[in-house]
Amino acid sequence: MSAAARNPASFLLIFCIFINVCFPLYGQTAAEKKLKCVIAVFRHGDRSPIATYPNDKYKEDSWPDGFGQLTELGIQQHYELGRFMRNRYSGLLNETYKRHEFYVRSTDVDRTLMSAQANIGGLFQNTDNQYLHHNITWQLIPIHTMPQVEDYMLYMPRENCPRYNQLQNETYASKEFQQLISPYKDYLKSLQNITGYTAEKLNEPFTWWTIYDALLIEGIHNYTLPDWATQNVLEKLLRLSEISLASLYGIDNQQEKSRLMAGVLVKSILENITQATTNSSSLKLIMYSAHDTTVAALQTALNVSNGKIPPYASCHFFELYQDENGNYFIEMYYRNNSAVNPYPMTLPGCSQSCALEKFSDLLSSAAVQDRDKECGNVVSGDKCKGGIFSLTVAVVLLTIVVLGLIALFGCTRKRTTNYETV
Repeated sequence: MSAAARNPASFLLIFCIFINVCFPLYGQTAAEKKLKCVIAVFRHGDRSPIATYPNDKYKEDSWPDGFGQLTELGIQQHYELGRFMRNRYSGLLNETYKRHEFYVRSTDVDRTLMSAQANIGGLFQNTDNQYLHHNITWQLIPIHTMPQVEDYMLYMPRENCPRYNQLQNETYASKEFQQLISPYKDYLKSLQNITGYTAEKLNEPFTWWTIYDALLIEGIHNYTLPDWATQNVLEKLLRLSEISLASLYGIDNQQEKSRLMAGVLVKSILENITQATTNSSSLKLIMYSAHDTTVAALQTALNVSNGKIPPYASCHFFELYQDENGNYFIEMYYRNNSAVNPYPMTLPGCSQSCALEKFSDLLSSAAVQDRDKECGNVVSGDKCKGGIFSLTVAVVLLTIVVLGLIALFGCTRKRTTNYETV
């Protein structure tokens, strides 16, 4: 028997030294790092189908509020997410709403606006309501939005980007994309009669997603599916839908495509995090209510996508911490299953707890500084310059014409006067 084994005190000392040397982070508590700010980007809750295939017996009037609307299940999902966030960030957020601490923005779509409302209902569930004396029993909290045509941060993919459209066409024609869909080409042909789509329409990736999305939601809400919609069929359609989503931001030209679509959001996230470290902002929680395409674009730009369609109420968290030495670092988590804790996510090239400076450097290439310029659009300044040039040319031409008419009038008057004199 060793001396350490015979002496319990010596054994305990050696054990403590071993733990501190080999596992220096072991035993660290939340008190040694302070959460300063959180940014959450999430997908809306369960909804009715956006559209459906021509032969589907369930049309828009089969759904209580029509296509694309949040369901009761979707409301419950986001209320639950709000409760989760309240529990997770109880030490960060005030129990009652403070406008300097909390900000939420949504796309201008019914289901995302309603999801944000349901989330807030779970997040701020306090009884100290300043509006109770007006018989208003809920918390009044603003949700910011802007028209879809002007929303380049959350509503994507956007079509008014010529460069992106060019890259997307290249993706569809790429060897990588064709290899992915090659095993399903014969299967897609077999869908013509049962779905009512033409062969040309079935070559469009968005069509695959439309079929799968309609069948998936009908199954969730206990609608009777057609006999041909077997489990094997649904699995094939799911894979095709994942390929369709991946093609929007990756497969080919991933870095540039994802930057053109998610670059504005990445830039906003970095700016908000920086402001939180300089005390130029007192915001503690920023929430963005958006879509699966938004979450997918963001994660593709960060190069942390798992290739799956983000489920309803899935949420990507950015958590800003400060350690005892005043250093800032970022931790990312992805909640795509309410039954388990969020999954830690690591930005490639960094650790899971990533120093803010390194985090910002790694994401600098994913942020867009001038979207219109990168997209190849005519920016407002160029439009203005073009307008000034056109106006200048018009004025010059008009001046020449006027001077020419004056000269012509003078010559004619002179000839007329000479004739009368004679």
